[in-house]
Amino acid sequence: MAEPMARRLSDLHRLTQATALFLLFVGTSFLALNPDWIDRPLAKAINTVASNQPFATRLASGAIHPTTEGAIVVSLLWCCWFSHVGPESRARLVSGVCAAVLAAFVAHFLQDTLPTTPKPIFDPALRLQIPDVLGDAAVLRSAPFAGSPGFPSERAVLFVGLAIAILLVHFELGLLALVYALLVELARVYLGLHYPTNALGSLTLAATLAWLSQTRPSLELGALILLWERGAAPSFYLCSFQLSYLIIAFQELRELAESLLP
Repeated sequence: MAEPMARRLSDLHRLTQATALFLLFVGTSFLALNPDWIDRPLAKAINTVASNQPFATRLASGAIHPTTEGAIVVSLLWCCWFSHVGPESRARLVSGVCAAVLAAFVAHFLQDTLPTTPKPIFDPALRLQIPDVLGDAAVLRSAPFAGSPGFPSERAVLFVGLAIAILLVHFELGLLALVYALLVELARVYLGLHYPTNALGSLTLAATLAWLSQTRPSLELGALILLWERGAAPSFYLCSFQLSYLIIAFQELRELAESLLP
């Protein structure tokens, strides 16, 4: 009797946390829809600093490589998986990974739905100086993705969501993954590839679904997926490593899809 009650209280606590995170996401969305309040003034100030700091700009450019980010986060994810062989810990990790992937799809839907502005360096209202490390300004502005919105960022939501999933199972590894993912987002803000609300909105969206993934119904789904791992390990790990590759190469695959679409 005491254990089911404790589980219900734990689920209620997580639902409360998820609700608070969702409300923060809604507030961030409101700010993103009104970029002249915070985003554009901050973007101008950051661009002024970045234009006079070539070394920091090169350092930030190296930090944002999407394949490197994916490889590091996914490696920490697998380290967490093989560090925790207990079924409950693995069910939590599976649920968190599913939530991160779902959050990326939600971010893609919101990008197509919300009337947010393009990324700072492509925002015609700002006319920022594009850092040389990003390439030729004319070529960048003529690219198909130049006018695409950045709120919330699919890539950021995915990798931050995976980092939070690790954090909820293994604190040290998760903290390392989360700090790294947040540093990448700060580097993207520094280079003008994201507004501050893009980074904050992506974080809160990923965290909302990550916390929901730790409630009992979601964990039961994770436990069902673990039955596949116990009953047919070769096919489970085959598909898992294929999914890992898709996550690591997320940016390249997205750009390929965008180039093929009319």
